[in-house]
Amino acid sequence: MYIFSKSPSRIRWRPVIWGFFVQFIFGLLILRWEWGAWKFSQISQLIVTFLSFADVGSHFVYGFLTNPPNICKMDTVFAFSYLQIIIYCGAVVAVLFYFGIIQAVLKWMGWFMQISLGTTAPESLNACGCVFLGIGESIFLIKPYLIKMTPSEIHAVMTSGFSCIAGSLFVAYIGFGACPSYLLSATVMSAPGSLACSKLLFPETKKSKLSKMDQLQLDKGPEANALECLSNGAVAAIEIVQAIIANIIVTLAIIAFFNACIGYLGTLVGYQNWSVENFVGYLFYPLAYLMGVTENSNEIMIVAKLMGIKTVANEFVAYQHLGQYVTDNALSPRSAMIATYALCGFSNFQTLGIVLAILGSMVPTRKSLISSLALRALMAGSISCFMTASLAGVLVENPIHCGRAERPPCFDVEKFQNISNFFNFANITTAHNEL
Repeated sequence: MYIFSKSPSRIRWRPVIWGFFVQFIFGLLILRWEWGAWKFSQISQLIVTFLSFADVGSHFVYGFLTNPPNICKMDTVFAFSYLQIIIYCGAVVAVLFYFGIIQAVLKWMGWFMQISLGTTAPESLNACGCVFLGIGESIFLIKPYLIKMTPSEIHAVMTSGFSCIAGSLFVAYIGFGACPSYLLSATVMSAPGSLACSKLLFPETKKSKLSKMDQLQLDKGPEANALECLSNGAVAAIEIVQAIIANIIVTLAIIAFFNACIGYLGTLVGYQNWSVENFVGYLFYPLAYLMGVTENSNEIMIVAKLMGIKTVANEFVAYQHLGQYVTDNALSPRSAMIATYALCGFSNFQTLGIVLAILGSMVPTRKSLISSLALRALMAGSISCFMTASLAGVLVENPIHCGRAERPPCFDVEKFQNISNFFNFANITTAHNEL
């Protein structure tokens, strides 16, 4: 990162050193300390339980689509189950914001980050907001101050968004087979790590106008009461759900198209089964090896493919593939753990477009600056996720395998039809012989 830094000679080492140090301390408390790991696991389970209450409303609206009969090859409909949690979470966050709870927690966390790392108020607040909120919501917290922020501060804001995930998406990733404690610890550890990576790749060279937390005012929304907040938060979250559905459909379709093209070109030169996943897997293979996955080259290649899919497509698709690999016992617990941490972030080209659209609409006069910072911030966010995964590989002694919840033996429709056809044929043959 030092080599690719914007101004290597002007790096302020306090936020870099303290950022990685705080990230390491968080890792020790959450992953290595037995009591801390136990408490953190309890907290993650409580969060999952809280988010799972959304299933009640989803099941009433969508019926069996959220919990289909146990028929082979008939899975839960993703759009009608896991994504509905975003609506529920959006409404709850809106209410908490109305009562000032979110502001108080984020200001306290931002103050801690500011006095320890020496980062400015808006970038510290945004990094803490990314732990609980999505990349869009955390940017909205500092919307009035974007016009005054330095390029390094905007770069830090974008990096923090790329390195964390929204809490409302936890259950969706868990449904794919990711461990709750790994997801929650990854997003907490990535907050200081993202600031450290950002200040290393794009050091602060100007004087900030928003250096202290007291200069930020987090006002309530225009809603008159909590019920209005609940309704508006749910309605606003619907747009996010629709955007996710549209992006996943398009991403999977484009990947399938490129796989078909690459596969056809491979057959022309005598290579079979070439795909986008294989190509990006070879690119990320050295990095996956350095992260300490295992000594098994096949598992290293799988993790490298997942890292590439996450970067090229998005983390939804990558976690879906991870869940399938875990179900097929293609990954050891250690490899699955490191992959879970490495994929835990919005650092992909799809989110890059979303961030450019959000920031560009908020500060149209700084669109050119934001565009020039985007790729560097994406790289910083990816590195932050990979460093968190490497740290987890060092600190976690006994990785666990979560995987998808096991279902009882399913009803196989094809076998039933074959058996039914056999008996029908036997009855026809018997009747024919009797005649």
